[in-house]
Amino acid sequence: WYHCKQLLEGSIEGARLSDVVEPWLLTKGADSEAGQAFSNFRQSEQVVSQKVMFHKSIEDMPAPTGPKVAIICGRTADNPRLFREAVDRGFSHVYLEKPGAPTVAELEEMAAYARRKGVPVFMGYNRNFSKYVRQACDAFAKQGAGRASMTLGRNDCFAPEALDECFERNAEGMMKNMMCHELVVLLTYYGLTVEGIQDVIADQEYTCSETRNGFKDFRRVGFTIRTKSGQKFRLWGDRCGGEYGEAVVMVGGEQVFKAVRPDAEVTARAKEIEASEPGCMPYFYLQDGEYLALKAAVVNHIRQKASGLPQGVASIETAIEALKVCDLITDALMAPKEAFNFQLANHPSSWGVDYADSPTNPPWDGVLRCIAESGFAGTELGPVGYYDPDRLGGLLKQHKLELIAG
Repeated sequence: WYHCKQLLEGSIEGARLSDVVEPWLLTKGADSEAGQAFSNFRQSEQVVSQKVMFHKSIEDMPAPTGPKVAIICGRTADNPRLFREAVDRGFSHVYLEKPGAPTVAELEEMAAYARRKGVPVFMGYNRNFSKYVRQACDAFAKQGAGRASMTLGRNDCFAPEALDECFERNAEGMMKNMMCHELVVLLTYYGLTVEGIQDVIADQEYTCSETRNGFKDFRRVGFTIRTKSGQKFRLWGDRCGGEYGEAVVMVGGEQVFKAVRPDAEVTARAKEIEASEPGCMPYFYLQDGEYLALKAAVVNHIRQKASGLPQGVASIETAIEALKVCDLITDALMAPKEAFNFQLANHPSSWGVDYADSPTNPPWDGVLRCIAESGFAGTELGPVGYYDPDRLGGLLKQHKLELIAG
């Protein structure tokens, strides 16, 4: 819907909205509350005046003539089917919303199909165009990759009571639905790949997974990526907390730069948009400029008949690598938490035994029994000659104690 809004407003020079495909709200969902809102949208003066056509399926559309971009922004599970239908229908280009498909195999198949048909694919990873991210990238470059590390963190805008629906609607999981944005920043600007990752260190205290309505997913994640080239990136994300993003550059453990979204400029613009279009998810308002910049880059690229990709726009190959990285990190986050177990031992000196032949020493077998009953796992040998070497082994076994240094 937000893509439609920006195109209808004429915010993307050289592009207009010509067709909308909506299988659900034009059929079984037509009588729902969302269906009624969609019907009002179809009948709005802006839509009618621009002669936008509506279709129940891609097959119902007239075959495209000339350059025509299919913006595919359905549920991730539906994207592989919609993608093939759009390519088969004759669209010259595809703008595919992240993550593109639920699995690496499906996205690889889609990429191969597009190559065979000669259809360029642009991915909708708008975080690459975030002002706060680009500012941090500039600051990082000034410090040098060998000296600096970067943290990318983000809160989403879901309320805790909305997480049931969030888990079900985004069944591909938090990593592939949310944190993929931050990972694609690293892939695009820093060449991150699965092969280039040395290790992933999970923040097991921060990371939280839950099962809701049968869907198991993360509510929060935190982890550090170390690359074989010596780079270090820390990422964190929370489904809740209110829409917020930050990019922090560190040198020698000290923060040298931090940028956030929203800043004052983004906040002011978001309030303007919300006043004119109330009721949207907050991230639409706050990311308005990013969506515009990304679509404008794609449209200008097509109009200029340029080859390759516009700067900052992720390719479908980048999206494939992002899914591979997501799978690797998910495995690290789901690994059993490391248990830190330690055992304590005691020493006969705790019972006043400093010399083996002192007449005030308590009986050694009684001391051994007290050590065991106090919960200790072992005993030091104590002064040489205090413990009876002929009987010590049997009593240690009886009390389940270990003998450590003397």
